[in-house]
Amino acid sequence: MDGLTSLYNFLDLMGVLTASVLGGLVARERHFDVVGFVFVCVVSALGGGMLRDILIEEGPRLQAPPVALTNPWYLSLSVLGAVIAYALRLRGKWVNGVMTVLDAFVIGCWSATGAVKCLNAGFDYGWNILPAVFMGLLTAVGGGIMRDILVGRTPVIFGGNTLYATASIFATFPAIALWYAHRPVVAMVTGTVVGGVVVILAHVFEWRLPGNTDYSVVSQLADVSSSFARRLAAGREAHREKKAVKQAAEEATRRRHEASMSLRARSANLRGKAPKNKLTTTATMPAVHPDEKPAVHPEGEQE
Repeated sequence: MDGLTSLYNFLDLMGVLTASVLGGLVARERHFDVVGFVFVCVVSALGGGMLRDILIEEGPRLQAPPVALTNPWYLSLSVLGAVIAYALRLRGKWVNGVMTVLDAFVIGCWSATGAVKCLNAGFDYGWNILPAVFMGLLTAVGGGIMRDILVGRTPVIFGGNTLYATASIFATFPAIALWYAHRPVVAMVTGTVVGGVVVILAHVFEWRLPGNTDYSVVSQLADVSSSFARRLAAGREAHREKKAVKQAAEEATRRRHEASMSLRARSANLRGKAPKNKLTTTATMPAVHPDEKPAVHPEGEQE
């Protein structure tokens, strides 16, 4: 456990430094001076944790001041991050990639820290884990919210980002479960890994929550109803067209059959009339006896 504790403490302090540098990048975009850099970096790195500690300091098993004021490493690393961001122009593909990975695991680390500290302070109410989840979320994104408000822009977790707050919430669940299993250090390490992996996957696949573009349940139901009505009408129209095609085919078949029967009747009539005419012609001819000679007229004509 000592190794896991040391690893977690290292990740926690690296998270402070990383968050401070990220705050410095925002200050550089706004062209702040040294005071602005330091203030924004400290708030970005320590704002969420200090707000968490203020909210839970009166807990049944805590009653302690914010850890950022008792552990000298926190303020020192946040100021160091401000100096780095002020002195260096941190740009490029590799720098952005490294900062993204570090920031991802910082989200997971601080989410697990906030949840476990809330439970350690005595806010464990059986199956009611919402206080711990909220403290984990506040610890992870509270500093970023305060930083964005300070520089006059909408907090990035409110839309358009790749699931920082969602990843923070996911990271608190295994941390809370393992804390109840009496494995607090494993809980914080596991939450760190889960949160970091979710943030990285969200960056790679560009996962984002859908924004509300004037959404309404009533309008959604109306759209679904109208869509269903259109599909039903289209189905009825297709059925009518299919029926009309079938009727046309049957009518064509009937007409062909009638034409065929008419031709057969005419052919039968023609075959029946031919023998009758022949017999009639033979009957009308005068009978001549074999021994009788035809009469000869004076003019040489025969009767």
